[in-house]
Amino acid sequence: MNKDHNFIFAIGAQKSGTTTLHNLLLSNKRINLPKIKETHFFSHDKVYSKGYDWYLNQFIQSDGISCEVDPSYLFFSQSADRIKATVKAPKFIVIFRKPLDRALSHYLMSCYRGYENLSFLSALEVEGQRLKDDKELFSFINHSYLKRGNYVEQLSVYLNRFDRSNFLFIKFEDLISKENSNVINSICNFMGIENDFNIDEMPESNKKRKVKSKLIRDFLYKDSAVKRMLSSILPSEIIKMKIKHILDSFNSNYYNEIDSKNQFEEIMDQIPEKYFMWSDEQSESLSSLTGLGLNDWKYGE
Repeated sequence: MNKDHNFIFAIGAQKSGTTTLHNLLLSNKRINLPKIKETHFFSHDKVYSKGYDWYLNQFIQSDGISCEVDPSYLFFSQSADRIKATVKAPKFIVIFRKPLDRALSHYLMSCYRGYENLSFLSALEVEGQRLKDDKELFSFINHSYLKRGNYVEQLSVYLNRFDRSNFLFIKFEDLISKENSNVINSICNFMGIENDFNIDEMPESNKKRKVKSKLIRDFLYKDSAVKRMLSSILPSEIIKMKIKHILDSFNSNYYNEIDSKNQFEEIMDQIPEKYFMWSDEQSESLSSLTGLGLNDWKYGE
């Protein structure tokens, strides 16, 4: 792949439909995606140190429209400068979700992975201290439930470095809707391709799950000597990811829609008003910055 090749990045937000978008783009052979969904090249120092040639070699094809979907790029502020210094004329797709809903989805993911033992309310209350005491970015990545919802702060980093015309802003609800033809058309227009996706509905991704075995869960998501030994035997990251996906799927049960809704409502009933006000304030600021109509996000409406 040519080093001057242009890129389109779907930079976030986390838990806002980025996996759904990735799976949609994966169905189009003219779109060139990395072998692994999220390389974290521009966000993680250790990966960035591997160099741009390494990054280019992660892509499946040598031609086509190159695109990476990686929500860490929105949250890790250094990503914007690294992309600007490295990539010629990049474009960005950004999907946003109601901040408090996103925070809860993030919390449930951390619970599923064994990274969270507190209630949602307790986790929100101690988030600031967790991030302050964070030494190795563990809480920054896994416990940043509110911080990741400060969309304007994160997006402004990019808008201060790149022309606004190179951004496409999308609402989470519009993307996952069964009547999403306008969103798909806008994505295709933005990417400069025809809308010939042959799908009856959006691919269903990242459905809410619960673990069958905590032992298997901890092996998959926590560090251990056995895991490091097996990792050294299997040097291929792609093979590791496939094995992890197979074991993770085997170890999962999906929530049905009714149970998922009941869990959501039960947790939200315990949340004090200040967090709903915070979410509404973030939504209003984001609407002013992006032009997205977000009145339906306000809990106070």
